[in-house]
Amino acid sequence: MSKPDLGRLRWRLLVANLAVAAAGVTAVAAGVWLAAPGAFADAMGIGRPGGMMGGSGQGMMDPLLRSAFGEAVGTALLIGLAAAVLIAVAGSFLLATRLARPIDALAVASRRIAGGDYAQRVPAADGEIGELATSFNEMAAALEATEQRRRDLIGDVAHELRTPIASVRGYVEGLQAGVFTPGPDAWRVLDEQTTRLERLVDDLALLWQADSRDMRLEIEGLDGPALLTAAMERHKAVAASSSIDLACGRLAPVRLLADRVRIAQAIDNLVGNALRYTPPGGKVVLELAADHRWAVLSVRDTGPGLRPEQAARVFERFYRGDPSRSRADGGSGLGLAITKSLVEAMGGSVAVASSGPGRGSTFSLRLPAA
Repeated sequence: MSKPDLGRLRWRLLVANLAVAAAGVTAVAAGVWLAAPGAFADAMGIGRPGGMMGGSGQGMMDPLLRSAFGEAVGTALLIGLAAAVLIAVAGSFLLATRLARPIDALAVASRRIAGGDYAQRVPAADGEIGELATSFNEMAAALEATEQRRRDLIGDVAHELRTPIASVRGYVEGLQAGVFTPGPDAWRVLDEQTTRLERLVDDLALLWQADSRDMRLEIEGLDGPALLTAAMERHKAVAASSSIDLACGRLAPVRLLADRVRIAQAIDNLVGNALRYTPPGGKVVLELAADHRWAVLSVRDTGPGLRPEQAARVFERFYRGDPSRSRADGGSGLGLAITKSLVEAMGGSVAVASSGPGRGSTFSLRLPAA
């Protein structure tokens, strides 16, 4: 039989309850021994003229009475002490078991999570222990989601690298074998694929910087309408080549707090994404509104729209609403994820709204107003 670990919570609770019970019984015993004889004597009229035991027989009867009284009190105290110890042991056992069971479950689950088993959860409980269990389960769920994203990221990066690397290798081997002749077409393909690889690596580096808060930001007050007007000018040639009407809608005179380079990059990502998915003859509108102490920049398009499950995942890394089309355009699937990380690094947030397939989408950036 193993020796009990006296440092465990259940044993400490037992010792604490026994100590409290012992202190209570000791206090009661001391009080009884000090006060009970005098109180009993006063009640019985002992030592008073005309009392029950007064007269010539008092001296002989008093020691016998006191001895009987002492034995009765001692017996009562022993019975009370035994009952108090039994109640203390039973109560502390029940309390310790009730408290220790969820704590033991938390300890076991935390060790398994530390070992990489992020699916561990603990049962719900009441009171502060229940709040601790709820917080633990939320933490475990967040760790599990983070680990899943990490695994997905590794797989997605490997998948994204495989296609351009295979193209480059195929052309290099073809050139070596004489299947292809060095010429403009071969160099063009090699240049496109290496550019695609370079863009992917740059996007991953930027995403890492934003997520790790390792990015140097120069936050300043910027003119909101000027930012959106400049973005429209940068993209109007691409919009015209795709027969898309790119315009600025209502631009409230709002100044916002952001890094000039990074907010321009975030807006460019949204506008570029809208132009990529909006069909010819469609429209992309840039708007700016004030919402109390926030500036809200919106990019609204008449593209294919989003289903609810797509809207919930659109800012995830490597997520594509139309994977084949995005890859054909050379997109890495990181643009919206980068936008989210950049805006959050500047103290803002991102959102998307869509009425459903075929009804377009509206992407919004919310940043502190200057």
